[in-house]
Amino acid sequence: MERTRPAGRTVLVTGAARGIGRATVQAFAGAGWHVFAGVRDPDGLVPFDEDGVDVLRMDVTDLPTVAAAVAVAEKRSGAALDCVVNNAGWALFGAIEDVDLQIARREFDTNFFGAVAVAQAALPGMRRAGRGVVVNVSTLAGRIPFPLFGMHSATKLSLAAMSDALALELGTAGIRVVHIEAGVVRTDFARSTVISGSAGEADSVYAPTRDRVLGTLRAIREAAGIPPESVASAILEAVGDPSGPVRVVLADDGLGPVTERVGGMRPDAHEQVRRFLGLDIPGGDTAG
Repeated sequence: MERTRPAGRTVLVTGAARGIGRATVQAFAGAGWHVFAGVRDPDGLVPFDEDGVDVLRMDVTDLPTVAAAVAVAEKRSGAALDCVVNNAGWALFGAIEDVDLQIARREFDTNFFGAVAVAQAALPGMRRAGRGVVVNVSTLAGRIPFPLFGMHSATKLSLAAMSDALALELGTAGIRVVHIEAGVVRTDFARSTVISGSAGEADSVYAPTRDRVLGTLRAIREAAGIPPESVASAILEAVGDPSGPVRVVLADDGLGPVTERVGGMRPDAHEQVRRFLGLDIPGGDTAG
């Protein structure tokens, strides 16, 4: 069964400078797509070796650059985009108790509102063409929140809810929505993480939790993390499968029983996370 569109397909990938974004650009280009790679700093970008890649200056928190990038992509391709991949994002690490709310708002601006902005810029052309795919790249952090990554998880849960609603809204327009939820991916995660509040202090009350959480995630990433190329391949496959699901889960081998939470909150979910991380955090469990 044919699962992909004919040659000449176009895709815009945000956050394309490194990690999943860069691997996604390479995967689509390798499959013969015309790829527009959206990056904040084209001057500092390591050039792509693949043919068919156009680099565009784009900051998803700056609406004029989003509109301009989509307009340039549509003009150069001569038609509406076939696909947009919302990959731009970063992580905020800090206790909800004292995290800087201005920084938290900036994270939402990138991880959530940035994806909405890109979709809003690309959807009018897709609607006129009667086809297209919007891909929102996320993580399982939205449904498996870890302590000290609470704000980050909130952005990802919001992205999941938006993706589900958008899929319903576009169901009669010939436009598909795909929400990718990956486990721990083998990327330079620390480079895209901002620390805020007391959690980063050496003598913080959160120090034992911090060290345990970061140590566990680091061990999973090194031993069982998902290569970014695998995430990119899953995105490409999902885009080419018109009968595929809205949510695509890519669980790594390190999260163990915690991944059972995907699809619904178990009554003992918080206890499962505490046991997995080896944390001694008092407090009763709550059912979702």
